Amino acid sequence: MSSRVVSVKPTGGNKKVAQQSHKKGDWMVRSWTNFEKIASVRTGISKDSLVSFKQAIDIDYDHLSFVLGTTKTTLHKKQGEETFGPSISEKVIALMDVYRFGYQVFGDHEKFNKWVQTTNRALGNRIPLDVMDTIFGIDEVKSIIGRIQHGVYS
Repeated sequence: MSSRVVSVKPTGGNKKVAQQSHKKGDWMVRSWTNFEKIASVRTGISKDSLVSFKQAIDIDYDHLSFVLGTTKTTLHKKQGEETFGPSISEKVIALMDVYRFGYQVFGDHEKFNKWVQTTNRALGNRIPLDVMDTIFGIDEVKSIIGRIQHGVYS
């Protein structure tokens, strides 16, 4: 699978932050500051950005809707640059953080995409993607990725 660039443009209260983020844009390359994330949550993630992210992480709408805590219909209804509300946008940004970290640690997008959809002993034989429907699950997956980064068997 080829790497895709997903650009999510934070906008809102601080135009300088939004412009700076737009120039650098790619969620896979750099971390956002918390203020950029706040601005993006408030403005909303566009359907186009969500579709690009979905394609990059190689999951279907069933899994994506489960992880985002919404219905497939809600995800399908939006078009183009229409944006999702704060709760979905915040979860998308949190997932982008997990995937960016995973891609950095694994060094290979396909390997990480496969890992995140495979049962993991450190999660009690659960699939990482399946526990990322809550912030606590996201934290647990990030913790495991961090252990892998430091060579701890996970």
